[in-house]
Amino acid sequence: TDLRPLDILSEVVPAGRPARGMRVFQAQGVRGFQLAASRPRTLGFPASRLFIHCHRFPEEFSIIVTLRVLGVPAKRNEYLFTLMAEESPGVLVGLRYAPDGLHFLFWSQERAGCGGQTRVTFPNVSLSDNQWHTLVLAVSGQSFSLTVDCSVPMDVVVETPFPASLSVERASFYLGNRRRRKGFFTGLLRQLVLLPGADATPRICTAVNFNVATLSVPTVLQDLPVKPASNEVLKYPYETDTKVTLGSRPPCTRHEKAQFWFNASRRGLYLCNGSAWVSVLEVKQRLDYVEEHQNLATNSETMGVEVFTIPKVGLFAATASRHSPPGSAIYKWTDGKFVPYQTIPTYQAQSWKYFTVGKKVSL
Repeated sequence: TDLRPLDILSEVVPAGRPARGMRVFQAQGVRGFQLAASRPRTLGFPASRLFIHCHRFPEEFSIIVTLRVLGVPAKRNEYLFTLMAEESPGVLVGLRYAPDGLHFLFWSQERAGCGGQTRVTFPNVSLSDNQWHTLVLAVSGQSFSLTVDCSVPMDVVVETPFPASLSVERASFYLGNRRRRKGFFTGLLRQLVLLPGADATPRICTAVNFNVATLSVPTVLQDLPVKPASNEVLKYPYETDTKVTLGSRPPCTRHEKAQFWFNASRRGLYLCNGSAWVSVLEVKQRLDYVEEHQNLATNSETMGVEVFTIPKVGLFAATASRHSPPGSAIYKWTDGKFVPYQTIPTYQAQSWKYFTVGKKVSL
Protein backbone atom coordinates (compact mmCIF):
# COMPACT_ATOMS: atom_id res chain seq x y z
CA THR A 1 0.00 0.00 0.00
CA ASP A 2 1.06 3.58 -0.60
CA LEU A 3 -0.46 4.65 2.75
CA ARG A 4 -2.64 7.26 1.13
CA PRO A 5 -5.70 8.35 3.15
CA LEU A 6 -8.91 6.85 1.80
CA ASP A 7 -11.57 9.51 2.32
CA ILE A 8 -14.83 7.61 2.85
CA LEU A 9 -16.83 10.79 3.39
CA SER A 10 -15.74 12.35 0.09
CA GLU A 11 -16.90 9.26 -1.82
CA VAL A 12 -20.49 10.00 -0.77
CA VAL A 13 -20.24 13.59 -2.08
CA PRO A 14 -20.61 13.37 -5.88
CA ALA A 15 -18.76 16.10 -7.77
CA GLY A 16 -18.02 17.88 -4.51
CA ARG A 17 -21.69 18.56 -3.72
CA PRO A 18 -23.77 16.98 -0.93
CA ALA A 19 -25.72 13.92 -2.01
CA ARG A 20 -29.41 13.42 -1.45
CA GLY A 21 -30.01 12.88 2.24
CA MET A 22 -27.10 15.14 3.27
CA ARG A 23 -27.07 18.77 4.42
CA VAL A 24 -24.15 21.02 5.26
CA PHE A 25 -24.47 22.36 8.80
CA GLN A 26 -22.15 24.72 10.65
CA ALA A 27 -21.69 24.46 14.41
CA GLN A 28 -19.12 26.35 16.51
CA GLY A 29 -17.52 27.69 13.35
CA VAL A 30 -16.92 24.18 11.95
CA ARG A 31 -18.87 22.58 9.12
CA GLY A 32 -20.13 19.02 8.94
CA PHE A 33 -22.71 16.81 7.25
CA GLN A 34 -26.11 16.13 8.75
CA LEU A 35 -27.63 12.92 7.42
CA ALA A 36 -31.28 12.07 6.74
CA ALA A 37 -32.53 8.56 7.50
CA SER A 38 -35.24 8.49 4.84
CA ARG A 39 -33.17 6.54 2.29
CA PRO A 40 -30.12 4.89 3.93
CA ARG A 41 -28.94 3.16 0.74
CA THR A 42 -28.39 6.50 -1.00
CA LEU A 43 -25.56 7.14 1.50
CA GLY A 44 -23.53 4.21 0.24
CA PHE A 45 -21.01 3.34 -2.48
CA PRO A 46 -19.17 0.20 -3.66
CA ALA A 47 -15.97 -0.61 -1.80
CA SER A 48 -14.25 -1.09 -5.16
CA ARG A 49 -14.11 2.70 -5.52
CA LEU A 50 -11.61 2.80 -2.64
CA PHE A 51 -9.92 -0.59 -3.07
CA ILE A 52 -8.98 -0.31 -6.73
CA HIS A 53 -6.03 -2.70 -7.03
CA CYS A 54 -6.79 -5.17 -4.24
CA HIS A 55 -10.16 -6.39 -2.95
CA ARG A 56 -8.86 -7.01 0.55
CA PHE A 57 -9.34 -4.84 3.60
CA PRO A 58 -5.94 -3.83 5.05
CA GLU A 59 -4.70 -5.92 7.95
CA GLU A 60 -3.36 -2.89 9.79
CA PHE A 61 -5.03 0.50 9.55
CA SER A 62 -6.41 3.57 11.32
CA ILE A 63 -9.89 5.06 11.14
CA ILE A 64 -10.08 8.81 11.74
CA VAL A 65 -13.46 10.35 12.59
CA THR A 66 -14.35 13.97 13.38
CA LEU A 67 -17.91 14.24 14.64
CA ARG A 68 -20.33 16.16 16.81
CA VAL A 69 -22.71 13.88 18.69
CA LEU A 70 -26.11 14.99 19.88
CA GLY A 71 -27.77 13.43 22.90
CA VAL A 72 -28.15 9.68 22.26
CA PRO A 73 -30.90 7.94 24.30
CA ALA A 74 -29.84 5.11 26.61
CA LYS A 75 -29.65 1.63 25.06
CA ARG A 76 -29.49 3.11 21.57
CA ASN A 77 -26.68 2.57 19.07
CA GLU A 78 -25.84 4.87 16.19
CA TYR A 79 -23.58 3.67 13.37
CA LEU A 80 -20.89 6.02 12.09
CA PHE A 81 -20.21 3.76 9.10
CA THR A 82 -20.43 0.14 8.02
CA LEU A 83 -18.90 -2.06 5.35
CA MET A 84 -21.42 -4.72 4.32
CA ALA A 85 -21.44 -7.54 1.80
CA GLU A 86 -24.34 -7.31 -0.62
CA GLU A 87 -25.42 -10.95 -0.15
CA SER A 88 -25.13 -10.94 3.66
CA PRO A 89 -26.94 -8.93 6.35
CA GLY A 90 -23.87 -8.99 8.59
CA VAL A 91 -21.39 -6.14 9.08
CA LEU A 92 -17.90 -6.81 7.72
CA VAL A 93 -16.44 -3.70 9.38
CA GLY A 94 -18.31 -1.07 11.33
CA LEU A 95 -18.07 1.61 13.97
CA ARG A 96 -20.99 2.53 16.20
CA TYR A 97 -21.50 4.84 19.14
CA ALA A 98 -23.65 4.27 22.21
CA PRO A 99 -23.98 6.19 25.50
CA ASP A 100 -21.92 3.48 27.23
CA GLY A 101 -19.00 3.60 24.80
CA LEU A 102 -17.66 3.10 21.29
CA HIS A 103 -17.92 -0.28 19.54
CA PHE A 104 -15.79 -1.52 16.64
CA LEU A 105 -17.21 -4.49 14.74
CA PHE A 106 -15.53 -6.85 12.29
CA TRP A 107 -16.24 -10.20 10.66
CA SER A 108 -13.74 -13.02 11.14
CA GLN A 109 -13.66 -16.58 9.80
CA GLU A 110 -11.62 -17.59 12.85
CA ARG A 111 -14.46 -16.87 15.28
CA ALA A 112 -15.97 -20.11 16.56
CA GLY A 113 -14.35 -21.93 13.63
CA CYS A 114 -17.15 -21.06 11.17
CA GLY A 115 -17.09 -17.31 11.00
CA GLY A 116 -18.83 -14.63 13.02
CA GLN A 117 -18.75 -11.08 14.23
CA THR A 118 -16.39 -9.71 16.86
CA ARG A 119 -17.12 -6.58 18.88
CA VAL A 120 -14.35 -4.52 20.43
CA THR A 121 -15.73 -2.14 23.07
CA PHE A 122 -14.11 1.01 24.41
CA PRO A 123 -16.15 1.80 27.54
CA ASN A 124 -16.82 5.20 29.07
CA VAL A 125 -16.31 7.12 25.85
CA SER A 126 -18.62 10.09 26.34
CA LEU A 127 -19.13 12.23 23.26
CA SER A 128 -22.71 13.51 23.74
CA ASP A 129 -21.76 17.03 24.79
CA ASN A 130 -22.57 18.90 21.54
CA GLN A 131 -18.84 19.50 20.99
CA TRP A 132 -16.60 18.48 18.11
CA HIS A 133 -14.33 15.48 18.74
CA THR A 134 -11.71 13.69 16.65
CA LEU A 135 -11.23 9.96 17.17
CA VAL A 136 -8.35 7.81 15.94
CA LEU A 137 -8.88 4.07 16.05
CA ALA A 138 -5.68 2.11 15.29
CA VAL A 139 -5.97 -1.62 14.53
CA SER A 140 -3.18 -4.17 14.36
CA GLY A 141 -3.85 -7.87 14.84
CA GLN A 142 -5.29 -8.40 18.32
CA SER A 143 -4.47 -4.85 19.44
CA PHE A 144 -6.98 -2.00 19.20
CA SER A 145 -6.18 1.52 20.35
CA LEU A 146 -8.54 4.49 20.57
CA THR A 147 -7.41 8.10 20.96
CA VAL A 148 -10.00 10.82 21.62
CA ASP A 149 -8.88 14.41 21.00
CA CYS A 150 -5.25 13.32 21.31
CA SER A 151 -5.66 12.31 24.93
CA VAL A 152 -4.13 9.18 26.50
CA PRO A 153 -4.88 6.19 24.21
CA MET A 154 -7.22 3.43 25.40
CA ASP A 155 -5.81 0.02 24.46
CA VAL A 156 -7.84 -3.17 24.16
CA VAL A 157 -6.49 -6.64 23.33
CA VAL A 158 -8.98 -9.27 22.17
CA GLU A 159 -8.71 -12.98 21.54
CA THR A 160 -9.79 -12.81 17.90
CA PRO A 161 -7.37 -10.77 15.73
CA PHE A 162 -8.53 -8.63 12.86
CA PRO A 163 -8.48 -10.87 9.76
CA ALA A 164 -5.42 -10.79 7.56
CA SER A 165 -7.44 -11.23 4.36
CA LEU A 166 -10.94 -9.81 4.69
CA SER A 167 -12.50 -9.74 1.22
CA VAL A 168 -14.40 -6.58 0.23
CA GLU A 169 -15.47 -7.92 -3.16
CA ARG A 170 -19.17 -7.14 -3.79
CA ALA A 171 -19.26 -5.09 -0.57
CA SER A 172 -20.32 -1.49 0.00
CA PHE A 173 -19.64 1.27 2.48
CA TYR A 174 -22.64 2.93 4.15
CA LEU A 175 -22.36 6.29 5.84
CA GLY A 176 -24.10 6.68 9.20
CA ASN A 177 -26.12 3.48 8.91
CA ARG A 178 -26.08 -0.26 8.28
CA ARG A 179 -28.35 -0.25 5.24
CA ARG A 180 -31.48 0.51 7.26
CA ARG A 181 -32.99 3.31 9.33
CA LYS A 182 -32.54 1.68 12.73
CA GLY A 183 -29.31 2.84 14.33
CA PHE A 184 -28.97 5.88 12.05
CA PHE A 185 -26.40 8.51 13.07
CA THR A 186 -28.15 11.73 14.13
CA GLY A 187 -25.14 13.99 14.76
CA LEU A 188 -22.74 15.79 12.42
CA LEU A 189 -19.88 14.13 10.50
CA ARG A 190 -16.93 16.17 9.27
CA GLN A 191 -14.23 13.58 8.63
CA LEU A 192 -14.20 9.83 8.02
CA VAL A 193 -10.88 8.52 6.71
CA LEU A 194 -9.32 5.08 6.45
CA LEU A 195 -5.50 5.12 6.55
CA PRO A 196 -4.06 1.71 5.63
CA GLY A 197 -0.95 0.29 7.22
CA ALA A 198 -0.24 2.85 9.93
CA ASP A 199 -1.26 4.41 13.22
CA ALA A 200 -2.52 7.86 12.25
CA THR A 201 -2.24 9.32 15.76
CA PRO A 202 1.16 11.05 15.19
CA ARG A 203 -0.14 12.65 11.99
CA ILE A 204 -3.35 13.88 13.61
CA CYS A 205 -1.98 15.04 16.95
CA THR A 206 0.33 17.66 15.51
CA ALA A 207 -2.59 20.07 15.03
CA VAL A 208 -3.25 22.96 17.38
CA ASN A 209 -6.96 22.22 17.70
CA PHE A 210 -7.13 18.49 18.39
CA ASN A 211 -10.95 18.43 18.40
CA VAL A 212 -11.14 19.18 14.67
CA ALA A 213 -7.73 17.92 13.50
CA THR A 214 -7.97 16.83 9.88
CA LEU A 215 -6.26 14.33 7.63
CA SER A 216 -8.69 14.58 4.72
CA VAL A 217 -11.97 16.54 4.61
CA PRO A 218 -14.39 16.99 1.66
CA THR A 219 -13.94 20.28 -0.15
CA VAL A 220 -17.43 21.48 0.68
CA LEU A 221 -16.56 21.37 4.40
CA GLN A 222 -13.14 23.01 4.23
CA ASP A 223 -13.90 26.71 3.68
CA LEU A 224 -16.85 29.01 4.10
CA PRO A 225 -18.57 29.86 0.80
CA VAL A 226 -17.42 32.96 -0.98
CA LYS A 227 -19.90 35.86 -0.91
CA PRO A 228 -21.92 35.54 -4.12
CA ALA A 229 -22.66 38.23 -6.63
CA SER A 230 -26.06 39.88 -6.54
CA ASN A 231 -27.50 37.49 -9.13
CA GLU A 232 -25.97 34.29 -7.71
CA VAL A 233 -26.70 31.94 -4.87
CA LEU A 234 -24.27 30.34 -2.43
CA LYS A 235 -22.32 27.54 -4.07
CA TYR A 236 -22.63 25.45 -0.91
CA PRO A 237 -25.65 26.52 1.18
CA TYR A 238 -25.24 25.63 4.85
CA GLU A 239 -27.00 26.08 8.16
CA THR A 240 -25.67 27.19 11.52
CA ASP A 241 -26.67 26.93 15.16
CA THR A 242 -26.71 30.65 15.97
CA LYS A 243 -27.72 31.65 19.49
CA VAL A 244 -30.43 34.30 19.78
CA THR A 245 -31.10 36.30 22.95
CA LEU A 246 -34.72 36.79 24.00
CA GLY A 247 -36.28 39.22 26.45
CA SER A 248 -35.60 42.88 27.11
CA ARG A 249 -32.90 44.75 25.17
CA PRO A 250 -29.48 43.30 26.16
CA PRO A 251 -26.26 45.31 26.11
CA CYS A 252 -24.49 45.67 22.76
CA THR A 253 -20.73 46.04 23.12
CA ARG A 254 -17.74 44.53 21.37
CA HIS A 255 -18.26 41.42 23.53
CA GLU A 256 -21.74 40.90 22.04
CA LYS A 257 -20.68 41.70 18.47
CA ALA A 258 -22.31 39.42 15.83
CA GLN A 259 -24.90 38.19 18.33
CA PHE A 260 -28.63 38.31 17.65
CA TRP A 261 -31.48 39.61 19.79
CA PHE A 262 -35.13 38.84 19.14
CA ASN A 263 -37.63 41.39 20.43
CA ALA A 264 -40.68 39.19 21.03
CA SER A 265 -43.06 42.07 21.74
CA ARG A 266 -42.30 43.81 18.43
CA ARG A 267 -41.45 40.65 16.44
CA GLY A 268 -38.11 42.14 15.44
CA LEU A 269 -34.68 40.52 14.93
CA TYR A 270 -31.57 42.62 15.62
CA LEU A 271 -27.82 42.14 15.15
CA CYS A 272 -25.19 43.74 17.40
CA ASN A 273 -22.52 45.55 15.36
CA GLY A 274 -20.37 46.18 18.43
CA SER A 275 -22.07 49.38 19.56
CA ALA A 276 -25.76 49.29 18.61
CA TRP A 277 -28.51 46.84 17.65
CA VAL A 278 -29.19 46.91 13.91
CA SER A 279 -32.50 45.65 12.58
CA VAL A 280 -32.12 42.69 10.21
CA LEU A 281 -35.81 41.78 10.08
CA GLU A 282 -38.31 44.51 9.33
CA VAL A 283 -40.70 45.16 12.19
CA LYS A 284 -44.21 45.69 10.87
CA GLN A 285 -46.26 48.28 12.70
CA ARG A 286 -49.23 46.70 14.43
CA LEU A 287 -52.56 48.39 13.75
CA ASP A 288 -55.30 48.27 16.38
CA TYR A 289 -58.39 48.20 14.22
CA VAL A 290 -60.77 47.49 17.10
CA GLU A 291 -60.58 49.20 20.47
CA GLU A 292 -62.62 48.39 23.54
CA HIS A 293 -65.77 50.52 23.55
CA GLN A 294 -68.16 49.02 26.12
CA ASN A 295 -68.10 46.29 28.70
CA LEU A 296 -71.58 44.74 28.64
CA ALA A 297 -72.73 42.95 31.81
CA THR A 298 -75.31 40.24 31.01
CA ASN A 299 -77.88 38.55 33.26
CA SER A 300 -75.86 35.32 33.59
CA GLU A 301 -73.30 33.20 31.73
CA THR A 302 -73.70 34.09 28.07
CA MET A 303 -73.44 31.31 25.49
CA GLY A 304 -74.09 33.36 22.35
CA VAL A 305 -74.79 36.84 20.96
CA GLU A 306 -76.89 37.80 17.92
CA VAL A 307 -76.65 41.36 16.57
CA PHE A 308 -79.44 42.47 14.20
CA THR A 309 -81.24 45.53 12.87
CA ILE A 310 -85.03 45.99 12.82
CA PRO A 311 -85.87 48.45 10.03
CA LYS A 312 -87.09 51.85 11.29
CA VAL A 313 -86.61 50.62 14.88
CA GLY A 314 -82.87 50.32 15.50
CA LEU A 315 -79.83 48.13 16.22
CA PHE A 316 -80.18 45.33 18.79
CA ALA A 317 -78.07 42.66 20.47
CA ALA A 318 -79.68 39.52 21.90
CA THR A 319 -77.66 37.55 24.48
CA ALA A 320 -78.41 33.88 25.11
CA SER A 321 -78.07 33.51 28.88
CA ARG A 322 -77.69 30.03 30.27
CA HIS A 323 -79.30 30.48 33.67
CA SER A 324 -82.80 31.72 34.58
CA PRO A 325 -84.40 33.65 36.01
CA PRO A 326 -84.22 36.39 34.92
CA GLY A 327 -83.67 34.95 31.40
CA SER A 328 -81.98 36.20 28.24
CA ALA A 329 -81.61 39.92 27.61
CA ILE A 330 -81.99 42.07 24.54
CA TYR A 331 -80.07 45.35 24.31
CA LYS A 332 -80.72 48.35 22.06
CA TRP A 333 -78.12 50.76 20.70
CA THR A 334 -78.90 54.11 22.29
CA ASP A 335 -76.72 57.22 22.45
CA GLY A 336 -73.57 55.34 21.37
CA LYS A 337 -73.92 52.26 23.59
CA PHE A 338 -76.06 49.21 24.24
CA VAL A 339 -78.67 49.60 27.00
CA PRO A 340 -81.09 46.95 28.39
CA TYR A 341 -84.27 46.85 26.29
CA GLN A 342 -86.15 43.60 27.02
CA THR A 343 -85.84 40.34 28.98
CA ILE A 344 -87.21 37.08 27.54
CA PRO A 345 -87.64 34.00 29.78
CA THR A 346 -85.38 31.17 28.52
CA TYR A 347 -84.03 27.90 29.88
CA GLN A 348 -80.45 26.79 29.10
CA ALA A 349 -80.37 29.18 26.11
CA GLN A 350 -77.47 28.56 23.72
CA SER A 351 -77.92 31.03 20.88
CA TRP A 352 -80.33 33.36 19.05
CA LYS A 353 -81.07 33.57 15.33
CA TYR A 354 -82.61 36.66 13.70
CA PHE A 355 -84.54 36.12 10.44
CA THR A 356 -87.35 37.54 8.33
CA VAL A 357 -90.21 35.86 6.47
CA GLY A 358 -91.69 38.33 4.02
CA LYS A 359 -92.20 41.48 6.05
CA LYS A 360 -92.33 39.61 9.36
CA VAL A 361 -89.34 39.98 11.66
CA SER A 362 -88.56 37.05 13.97
CA LEU A 363 -86.00 36.13 16.62
